[in-house]
Amino acid sequence: MNQFEVTVNGTTLKLTAEDVVMMSTAMMDAMRTPREKTFQKGTTGNIYARLLNDQGGSAQRFSKHPPAGDVETDC
Repeated sequence: MNQFEVTVNGTTLKLTAEDVVMMSTAMMDAMRTPREKTFQKGTTGNIYARLLNDQGGSAQRFSKHPPAGDVETDC
């Protein structure tokens, strides 16, 4: 099991690779539900995330899938 040591503003966390994935998932969930605390179960404990700076729905939305549309090429 890979483990990472991450330091943010002087606070050090030891996270597994799975925890990093769960943190990313919690943050993506928080982007979809502004101002609500989201939850993911990590291997080293519970992971919570909440989007704090939503500006009336103008936050960027992220997706793993590209938007549907036409692709134009110059041949």
